[in-house]
Amino acid sequence: MTFNNYEKGNKKYYEEIMYISSNYYIFKKRPKTKTHSLVKVFLLYIILFSLIFLSCLFIPNLFVISAIALTILIIYIYLLIETKYKLREFIKHNDSLITIDETGIENKEENKTVSKLYWNAIEYIIVNKYSISILPKNFAHFAIFIEISSKKEVLEALKKYNQTNLLIDNSNKYK
Repeated sequence: MTFNNYEKGNKKYYEEIMYISSNYYIFKKRPKTKTHSLVKVFLLYIILFSLIFLSCLFIPNLFVISAIALTILIIYIYLLIETKYKLREFIKHNDSLITIDETGIENKEENKTVSKLYWNAIEYIIVNKYSISILPKNFAHFAIFIEISSKKEVLEALKKYNQTNLLIDNSNKYK
């Protein structure tokens, strides 16, 4: 089964897969984890450490803690800027072609890369709010992400190739 992965320009999709990619270990341990926007998480940390820094400035005994909070604040500001840049670059990507067959799942980008995960190398297929994440068992393989509009095709293919045991559907957490 082959279908297009309509991801071009989908900001929410890319925010979600960036969160999953940066928290890969959490999803490997607890695949039913709810996803968030990575940008919003960084903004929350920036606000938190700004408040800690400002509150520690008024108490002279806590100068060391304010210095640590300022350092962490600067790190999170840098991470936010880097994330925003990556998000702008990802949005420029073209749509890809997904092929699901008896051997596994393949993602082809036009004139670029091809990545394939064989069924025995897949640990979880997680359905989230904006994406479907195919996570490999080990780190020698790349994760494959599919836009949620292709959920019907993915579910049909999983049933066809008897791989529904890999599926974890978190989409009901976002209603």
